[in-house]
Amino acid sequence: MTHLAARLLTGLGSLCLFVGVAHAQLAQNLTIGNPKAMALGNAITADSSGIDAVHYNPAALTKLKGRQTQMKLLTGIMDIRAKFDAPAGYGRNFFGYTNDDVAGKSSRTTTPAMYLPGFGGLTEMPVLAAPLAGISVNPPGSKFTFATNVYAPQALGFSRDDDDDPARYQGRKVAIQRITYLSPSVAYQMNDELSFGLSVGFSHQAMALNQDFRAPGPLTGVTQLFGDVFKAGVCATPITILVNFCGASLGPFTNMANLDLDLQQKMAPSWNVGVLWEPVDWFAWGATYQSESRMHLQGKYRVDYSHNWQSFWSAFNSALLPQFIPIFPNGAVDEERGSASLDLTYPDHFSTGIKFKPHDDWQVNLDLKWTDYADWNEFTIEFDRELDMLRIAKVFSSQTATSSSITLDRGYESVWSWALGVQYDVNERLSLRAGYEPRPSSIPGNKADVLAPVGDAVLYGLGMGYRWDKDTVIDVGFNYFVSEQDIPAGTSCNVNCSGIDKIVYNPYADLDVKTKTTAYIMAITYRTTF
Repeated sequence: MTHLAARLLTGLGSLCLFVGVAHAQLAQNLTIGNPKAMALGNAITADSSGIDAVHYNPAALTKLKGRQTQMKLLTGIMDIRAKFDAPAGYGRNFFGYTNDDVAGKSSRTTTPAMYLPGFGGLTEMPVLAAPLAGISVNPPGSKFTFATNVYAPQALGFSRDDDDDPARYQGRKVAIQRITYLSPSVAYQMNDELSFGLSVGFSHQAMALNQDFRAPGPLTGVTQLFGDVFKAGVCATPITILVNFCGASLGPFTNMANLDLDLQQKMAPSWNVGVLWEPVDWFAWGATYQSESRMHLQGKYRVDYSHNWQSFWSAFNSALLPQFIPIFPNGAVDEERGSASLDLTYPDHFSTGIKFKPHDDWQVNLDLKWTDYADWNEFTIEFDRELDMLRIAKVFSSQTATSSSITLDRGYESVWSWALGVQYDVNERLSLRAGYEPRPSSIPGNKADVLAPVGDAVLYGLGMGYRWDKDTVIDVGFNYFVSEQDIPAGTSCNVNCSGIDKIVYNPYADLDVKTKTTAYIMAITYRTTF
């Protein structure tokens, strides 16, 4: 067998293994912003990624000799769309009411949002752009390389700034963000073939949400029905002394409240460990484990109740019957503020991959990855007091709500994915790159929603690397990411179920929902010695 045939056979065997597993992470590696990794479809575990190896594989830091610094500019555009359609028979679960101002409407936003700690928290941004940097030091003659890097392992944020946006009931403004601001790392080159690395990351984790609330379903349908009956001729009779539905309309499509939630943890540690084996100049194998990070996010909340909510419950509680069944909201407050908390786990991640060169000018990278998103089974937000809007929710959704907490059922799954990258060396200075990463969703179909509008996805990468001189490398990378969801009415109880016990939380009950998320991400790095 020739040397070239051996290379091709090794690569083909690995490709068959990796393609056999077709799953992907929710948004893994989308916002690290390493141009080489982006261009290679994130198939980078067995390859050098500059100082960003702190994240991808700390063992690859041994590739950086002397003292080096890296400056990075990451920018992008995210286009998030949603459409809401009423199928045949819509309204039968709401006692025939169909005057839904969301049905038949579409939502679209390209406005990014970020969490700016110390500068206002959740903030709408005119453009998404972030300068980042890192340094590495390999003392002369030493087998050790030391580094630290600033990067964003998780960043998803958007703003729907239109007051009439139909998707506002699952996020007017949303940000879930993790910024690693300090990552002391060390790599050790055991010999010419084998290296190990360890990185400890100190990160700022934030989750912020501003969202309107409504509750279409049988309960609000019958509430509006009684309201209409009373207004038609009962409001002037003595029966209102016993029970009173003469307040403002509270029905399936009434805007009830707005919730503003701001949670963060300023120091959330984690660690990455990696190995890199290069037995020959045309083949390398690498593996990385990134630990989970268990956090207790704390912050503040504000609930702003609508006029319809206040008027209805104030009138209802003025009658005698509610005095004997003290489970209903009192409607006496227009706003509630306080402290809130959330236990959140940043999931652990494993990746392994190979790099091989079937020809002197060609290089192929293959990666296999796993992320434990099963940690995101549910989010329980604890409030420091009883909330008016949760008093009624706990009666009909006792498994997901108490008078001082709400549980958002996520039901995400731990998944595998694979990635493929190809590099062509035009000459000693210029390299061209392309990559492909299919990303079936971590979110099962019966848990899909508009709050996290990422279903099955595909990521394409393009880029180039240019060696400016013996000490300086410039890399450019571009990603095109597209994901679509089709959620027929009643198929996901995170968005469009309509049972009486589905108050938390199905704001688009019985509607057909479709989403499409498209992202265009570009990054450039400048790495040189100092």
